[in-house]
Amino acid sequence: MTLLKGDDYFAAPELTVTVERRLPQEAFPEHYHDFHEIMLVESGSGVHIFNDIPYILTAGTACFVRANDHHLFENVDNLRLTNVLFRSPKAFRFIQDIDNFLPQDHHYPTQIHWQLSPPVLQQVLQCVTQLAALPDNVDMGAIAIRESLFLQLLILFYQQRFQPQLRDTSENRVNQLLQWLQSHYSEEVNWTESAERFSLALRTLHRQIKHYTGMTPQRYLNRLRLLEARRRLYQSDQSITDIAYACGFSDSNHFSTQFRREFSVSPKLMRDQVG
Repeated sequence: MTLLKGDDYFAAPELTVTVERRLPQEAFPEHYHDFHEIMLVESGSGVHIFNDIPYILTAGTACFVRANDHHLFENVDNLRLTNVLFRSPKAFRFIQDIDNFLPQDHHYPTQIHWQLSPPVLQQVLQCVTQLAALPDNVDMGAIAIRESLFLQLLILFYQQRFQPQLRDTSENRVNQLLQWLQSHYSEEVNWTESAERFSLALRTLHRQIKHYTGMTPQRYLNRLRLLEARRRLYQSDQSITDIAYACGFSDSNHFSTQFRREFSVSPKLMRDQVG
């Protein structure tokens, strides 16, 4: 596994925050860092395997990556990422006690991956653009400005994660639905009932999920299920049939067909390869 070192990304040892844009982000093998980062998806889609857990990336996805977390990107489709790198929560010169603005151990994994609403995404991108435009000066004033912008980012993320109801819009409700699916993919999902649960018109639900993910709602749900099934094939001793049912498939033959279509290999062959 590759170690990415901060010295290769920070222009000077004195800098505590920097911006690294990947436009686009290609598929990238598993790696870890000796620094921390906030990963932000501007547009496109892909799969993020984060500490062995798969997540689907869509526009507005944000993720905190700690030093020594390991992750990789695959199945990318015009994925455009902006990464805000910082050396450590304790390494800042002018801001202190920011732990409360960062996900704590008891928030993992629910506060690691989340969706920013479109208005907050635009505010975040504006702040990141200002941060990226700063010269790499290492005098105290320049570093203070850089860290103050980073603090603004943390506040925006914090408000979105813990105060998601500030604006009751259809976009926010779709974001809440996407987050709900991330942890309820194994359940039987009735889209009409889901639309009612999140106070959405059924047509709006279909249109906006397609807009955010590039997939129909059912295709998105199936992909969540299949990614979890692949993880279990790699990491558990469950039978293929048990995995199929645990991931929300009511028929193991249908599961095998869908799995082969998604990964170009059958569940049995993948299990044999792991063995």
